[in-house]
Amino acid sequence: MASASCLWIDRFAFVSSATSGHRRASRRCSGSTPRGGVGFGNRAMTASDVRHVTTFASSPDAPNASASGAPELSDNEKQALRDEAVSWAAQHGLLIGLDASEVGQEMASTFTHAPISLLPTPFPRDVFDLAVAVSPRFAELSDLVSRDHEFLQEQLSGVLETDDFTKALWNVYEQSGGQAGRSKIEVGILRSDYMLDVPSGNPLQVEVNTVSTSFMSLSTRVQQMHKHVIDWSPELKKHYSGNGGDANDSETDPSDSSLSAALPSNSALELAAETLAEGHLAAGFTDAKILMVVQPNERNVFDQRLVANELFETHKIKVTRATLKEIAEHSEIDKNDNGSLLYKGEKHSLVYFRAGYAPTDYPTDMEWSARLLMEQSSAVKSPSAAMQLAGTKKIQQALAMPGVLEKFTDKFQDTRLRGTDTSTMMRKVFAGLYALDGLNGVDPVKNALKSPTQFVLKPQREGGGNNLYGDAMVDVLKTFDKNAAVGHKGDLSQYILMQRIFPPTNTSLCLRKGELRTLETLSELGVYGGYVRVGGTFFYPVISCSPHTA
Repeated sequence: MASASCLWIDRFAFVSSATSGHRRASRRCSGSTPRGGVGFGNRAMTASDVRHVTTFASSPDAPNASASGAPELSDNEKQALRDEAVSWAAQHGLLIGLDASEVGQEMASTFTHAPISLLPTPFPRDVFDLAVAVSPRFAELSDLVSRDHEFLQEQLSGVLETDDFTKALWNVYEQSGGQAGRSKIEVGILRSDYMLDVPSGNPLQVEVNTVSTSFMSLSTRVQQMHKHVIDWSPELKKHYSGNGGDANDSETDPSDSSLSAALPSNSALELAAETLAEGHLAAGFTDAKILMVVQPNERNVFDQRLVANELFETHKIKVTRATLKEIAEHSEIDKNDNGSLLYKGEKHSLVYFRAGYAPTDYPTDMEWSARLLMEQSSAVKSPSAAMQLAGTKKIQQALAMPGVLEKFTDKFQDTRLRGTDTSTMMRKVFAGLYALDGLNGVDPVKNALKSPTQFVLKPQREGGGNNLYGDAMVDVLKTFDKNAAVGHKGDLSQYILMQRIFPPTNTSLCLRKGELRTLETLSELGVYGGYVRVGGTFFYPVISCSPHTA
C-alpha cells in the first residue's frame, strides 16, 4: 500500500461488472469499464451503504494505470461541475472546519468543502458484493471476542507488556470490573475496511475499526453529491446509466432506476443515528442525552454534528459534545440512580466515542480518569473498553490462525450462520497475518526480510499512518530475536506482520480547497456495521454496510 500524501473522500458508487488485467506489481486496474450492463444489481442486504476513500498514490513501485470510468470532459465542463459540486457541498454540510476550539461544544465559524472526488469510482460488482455480504459477520464476531476475557488476556499478553496505550486501556477494562462490570447493553458502530487486491481479485480486509469510526456522514453526502452532479449533466447521466443514446436526443431519457443501479445508495448517516437511538432507548432513560466524546480542536466537525442533528430531528434525542478533559472536570457517577452518568448535572444514557482511540487523546492522567469514570458508570458505551480491545491488530492476527475464527462463528446467534460456510467466506477476505512473538516470528521475519515489498509491519494503533514499510520495516525486523524476553530488546510482540495488499489505481478528479486536480488514487472500501446487544441477545446489524475513506 502506498503512503498517503493526500486524503480524498469518494463515494464508492459506480460499480463495474468485471475486472481484468490483474498484475502482481500492484496498483493496476482494468482498462476501461464496460458501459453496457454496468451496475450494482440487487443489493445483498436491505441497508446497503458504502463509502470509500481514495488516497494519492505516492509509492514509487506503483505502476501508472487508469480505470476512472468517467467520460472525457472539456475544461469548461470540469469547471461547471466543480462549481456545482462546491455549491452543493456548502448547502448540504459536506464541509470541514477551518478553525476549531478546545471546547467540545463550541462550533467552528469558518468552513470549506471537504476534500472529495468529483465523480464516483468504478469497482467490480462481485468483489463489492462479497464485501457487503461478509461484513455484518464481523460485527457479531467482534462482540463475541470482546466477551471472552480469557481469549483477550491470552492473545494480548505480550502486547500488554510492551505497549503502554493498550495496557492503559486494559487497566480501564479491569478496574471497571472486567466482564462482570460491563453494561448489559453494548452498541457497536464498526467499519470493516477493505482494499481490492489485484493478484487475488478479492477484497482483502485491512482492519476492523471498533472505535471512533468516522465519515459515515460525509460519505453519505458525497454519494448524494455524486448523484446530483450526474443528474445535473446530461452527458454524465447518459454515461453512468449505461444509456448509449444521444444526451441531446429528446427520445433518450436515462432512467433514474438505471442510474440508481449504477450508484448504490448510502444511508450510513441515518443508520448510524438509528443504531445510537436504539441503544439509548434500550437504556431506558427517556429524559437523558447522548454524550459524544470528541477531540479538542476537531475540524471534522460536520461529520459528527450531522449524526447529532439526525438524532434530534428524527429521534428527538439531544447530543452533548465534550472532550475527555471536560468530562474529567464536569462528570460524576450518580450512585443514587443506579450509577448513571452525569455531565454538568445532566443525565447521559450513552457514551459515543469519536475520540479516545490513540495515545495522543490521553496527554495526561486526567483524560484516563475520564475514560475510567465513563466505563464504571451504568451508561451504555459505544464502544466499551473491551470492544475497543477486540479491535486491536493483535486480535485481528489471532483470529486468522487455524481454528480460532471457527471457535467464535460456531457461537453465532443465528444457527444458520454457524459452520464452515460462514467461516470460509470470512477467511476469503483475510490477508496474510503473522505473529512476531518468539518462535512464532521466525518464519514471518525471514520471509519479510527476503521480500520486503510484500509485507507491512503494524503496531497496535488506529490509522495507516503508523504502519512501517520498506526500509523502515526492515530496520525493525532486523532487531528480531526469537529468544528475547517479552518487553526486552529483540522482542517484537507489539507488532503484527501483514501481507501487503496491492490495489489498482484510478484516475480521479479531486477537489480540495476549491482546486480541481486529476490524480492517480487508491481506493479503500469501508463497510459499516451497527448493532445493539442486550444481555446475550444480539440485535443484528441496524447498518448492513456503508462507505469510507482511506
